[in-house]
Amino acid sequence: MIKMQRSVIVIDDDEDTVRLFSEFLEESDIKVLGGGYDGTTAIKLYKETKPDVVLIDIMMPNGTGFHAIRKIQEVNPNAKFIVVSGVSDYLIEEKLEKLGIPLIQKPFNLKQILSIINA
Repeated sequence: MIKMQRSVIVIDDDEDTVRLFSEFLEESDIKVLGGGYDGTTAIKLYKETKPDVVLIDIMMPNGTGFHAIRKIQEVNPNAKFIVVSGVSDYLIEEKLEKLGIPLIQKPFNLKQILSIINA
């Protein structure tokens, strides 16, 4: 059986994080359809590319991760997200849990992220 290549977009206000993530994912046979640095770009990129998974940070300028998640879910209620954040906040964790969105803390474990994307 041929396994379909998974596709993602990577959104984080830290350019190095976006670049490193993208390189790692490409090397792991995950198609990176685009990258961005704020919530507004995340929404635009999602609409343009329709990725399998959105890797997104929460604390960003120009539209937080939660704002982007809400807007993307209006476009596709089944959109799949992985939040990668350095913020350790119980309320954020609780909100993500209610939304059924996995949270990966920075510094992140790339193998853990791969296993979620490929699930």
